[in-house]
Amino acid sequence: MPSSEKNGFEQAINLISTRVKVILYLLPESQIERITEIRLRINKPVIAVTDKGSLFLTDKGRLTGVNSESCVILTAQELNDTVNRMCNYSVHSNQQSINNGFITINGGHRVGICGTASFSDSQNFNVRDISSINIRIARQVFGAAKKVTDKCFDDGLNSVIIAGAPSSGKTTMLKDLAFRLSNGYTGPFYKTAVADERGELSAAFNGIQQNDLGVNTDVLVNYKKQAAVEIALRSLSPEIIIFDEITSFDEIDSIKTGLNSGVCFAVSIHCGNEKEMREKDLLKELLNTKSFKYIVLLDSQPCAGSVKAIYKLEYCGDEVSWTVINTD
Repeated sequence: MPSSEKNGFEQAINLISTRVKVILYLLPESQIERITEIRLRINKPVIAVTDKGSLFLTDKGRLTGVNSESCVILTAQELNDTVNRMCNYSVHSNQQSINNGFITINGGHRVGICGTASFSDSQNFNVRDISSINIRIARQVFGAAKKVTDKCFDDGLNSVIIAGAPSSGKTTMLKDLAFRLSNGYTGPFYKTAVADERGELSAAFNGIQQNDLGVNTDVLVNYKKQAAVEIALRSLSPEIIIFDEITSFDEIDSIKTGLNSGVCFAVSIHCGNEKEMREKDLLKELLNTKSFKYIVLLDSQPCAGSVKAIYKLEYCGDEVSWTVINTD
């Protein structure tokens, strides 16, 4: 196992309550390198998510597909202790992040949080009585976007859609795409702006980016995508803007503004297959701009970030044709 893989895992579990952390340290390297998430729930078995699905942690420091008496059960005190450690013993100062559903810990690891929402009015609430957390182990895979840059950017900058189901590697692909375009792997050192609304691309921790997104990249962390695009266009003069997970037509409107200004985009969208892509209204609206040249469909097998197909798009009137490019 590369030392960076093990170090990333050790960073991710470092703040877990001591008993559970010690058992996780016993896991063999062959299992550690496959873990993408660690799920902790009060009075439930500790679960590690791997490319083989959700597996249970045993008291002997092994992962198994069988839920038995040997599985490690997390106590309420252990979850509370873990959350306090992750908040540096100041839950109050992290309350806004908790309300947004996550906190980020050293190493850029994202911790999803589930609890009870306490509303002060119809719009404002605080999350209390945290009942479970999900630690997503952050890994930067250099070279993940090589095939995409070789196929989609061999003739210069183009606008690209990265599509895939959850956990298919869309964020990993966009991180490496920014790294490669900004660092001159395709020729020029392109001026790149990353709109990192949830901090997952840069993995910023205490203002320091944990991921390397390239030497010529500006990162706008925690901005809404529309605001980030507006600021980038107004003051950063990017050649390409990258952001993750399109979820609304308002975000597409901001993309249209950028396209009309001559900027390219690389964005991701949830779609598990070609049928879903052709039927998804958000993707149809992107294609209506007639500015996107490629769609990259990802698969989680044999590993997250695997390129299942690259479609070259050609526009004729209101029609768009999809041609599969050989990805071998």
